[in-house]
Amino acid sequence: MAKLGVSLALFLALAVFGSARASSNVPVFVWGKPSVTYVPALSRYSSSEFAALVEAQIDENTFTVVFAEDRLSAEDLSQCKLKTQTCFKNLQKLERKSYLPSVEEPLSVLEGSNAQSVQLLADGTLSERVVPQAGGIVVVNLSGGDFASHDAIIDALYTRLRNAHPNIVAIYTAKTPSFSYSSLVRKTRQTDQEPEPTREVLKTDGFLLVYENFKFGPVDADLTIAKLDRATKVENATTDSMHIRLSGTGAQVDLFFLQTQGSWEITGVWFENQEYYLRNRVHVNQHFSYACNSWEYYSLDLQKKIVFEEVQLQPFWSEDGVPVTNDRFGDAWYCVGFTSGGILSGLFLILIFIIIGSYGISWMMDIRTMDRFDDPKGKTITVNTAE
Repeated sequence: MAKLGVSLALFLALAVFGSARASSNVPVFVWGKPSVTYVPALSRYSSSEFAALVEAQIDENTFTVVFAEDRLSAEDLSQCKLKTQTCFKNLQKLERKSYLPSVEEPLSVLEGSNAQSVQLLADGTLSERVVPQAGGIVVVNLSGGDFASHDAIIDALYTRLRNAHPNIVAIYTAKTPSFSYSSLVRKTRQTDQEPEPTREVLKTDGFLLVYENFKFGPVDADLTIAKLDRATKVENATTDSMHIRLSGTGAQVDLFFLQTQGSWEITGVWFENQEYYLRNRVHVNQHFSYACNSWEYYSLDLQKKIVFEEVQLQPFWSEDGVPVTNDRFGDAWYCVGFTSGGILSGLFLILIFIIIGSYGISWMMDIRTMDRFDDPKGKTITVNTAE
């Protein structure tokens, strides 16, 4: 019955500390009695599970002392350093202890109606003298100071109490965590939020283009941003070619496409009635679109250029007289090459390894063993040497 009374006392909430508790998980150390059990260090414990653990360690003759920090997190235990040593050197020296990195409101279990509350004063002394007694619970509130000074106080007080009452269980925990993961969640503020770039969609009969920005100007100067908001299909006599005119405020771009045996290509680009060229040929499967992060065309004298940023386009040709809808793009054919610098470097290194391996294998195959051996029953092999 006495043990049951102690267990019930551990479950009662103490009104004095009720306002100081927070519904957050904090680390807990349990040590003292030789019967302290080892528990998984990576598990989270609820209040009821922690209460069962504590109940298994105490009886009617056990004295329980609780050291409660104002704020403590598992990160403090690993990151707090005093010069080159940890702030919890005395706690670290304990050979047999149980460590629970995440316990839900442990003080709600430990602070019972018969618990004695003791405050740590600014001069390092306690507000009341702690006298151990069977079945007693004392909560030492470690306010002020740092972790290193608290560690020394815990070691000295625990040594004194253990000498006076060997049947003791000590618990080190906190009221609230000092480290909150919710504070690491990035909250986007309206004042700092950058507006998402808008993409222009240009559509006409048999053609679809989407781009983010269009710029033009001299190569060695800042480019001017222009907006192309209209796409017009210029009629021509042939069915395998297409002329698309993109126009806007102060800018006009003409694109010329040609369909050849299941594929399409760009045969010409004009800007403001001046021909521009692309250094790489655009030749794409008929059912594919062409996409590029920065699509650049240069004038013939290399003094001017036009740039489409985040562009994707596709001309649509009718198949067997049936028109194809231009509501969505086909699979994208990107402007980046398939052979990058990293791929070339890898192939070069593989070639070097193959050459070295080939030489090594050939040298090993050229190793020859002796074809004649000395017969102990026959005539001894002699080699004459001339000086």
